Amino acid sequence: MTEPTWGDTVRINLSAKPEQRPGVLASVCGLRKVETEEQARQFSCQVGTTLYLVEYEDGVAVELPSSMLELVEGDELK
Repeated sequence: MTEPTWGDTVRINLSAKPEQRPGVLASVCGLRKVETEEQARQFSCQVGTTLYLVEYEDGVAVELPSSMLELVEGDELK
């Protein structure tokens, strides 16, 4: 699978917490790597994991680890 990048549309994984809006589409508007153990604990992931800043249709933005996202290909948006 191709990793999402800026501007891509992603779907929030169905295993995400309710406040993360499982199944909802969002746009990638930023990304960074987890650099410390503290960040890793905060996001329940490993150091080196990519974190994505995603924005929902209503303008709310959240940061999620890559394991919570699925890249949406062009055909899926139709």
